[in-house]
Amino acid sequence: MSTATSPKTNPLQPTLAKPTLPKRLLRVRDAAQYLSVSPWKLRRLVQDGLLPIIQHSDGAPWLLDVRDLDSFIERNKRTEPL
Repeated sequence: MSTATSPKTNPLQPTLAKPTLPKRLLRVRDAAQYLSVSPWKLRRLVQDGLLPIIQHSDGAPWLLDVRDLDSFIERNKRTEPL
């Protein structure tokens, strides 16, 4: 009868987890969700020159910088009188 051996861990020794950093570059779907718009609306904003993209090569996915998304939000805030 054989038993599988697993690496032994010391319950008294803390495990070092790598901190997760927030992503700075988002794909279209995630960027659209960040802006609360559809992916089609986000693509239109890019095509209209309202949002810049990063594209490593032709055919590569579009990446959008969170800072540009935040800037877009700030530029499009409005206050309307009641």
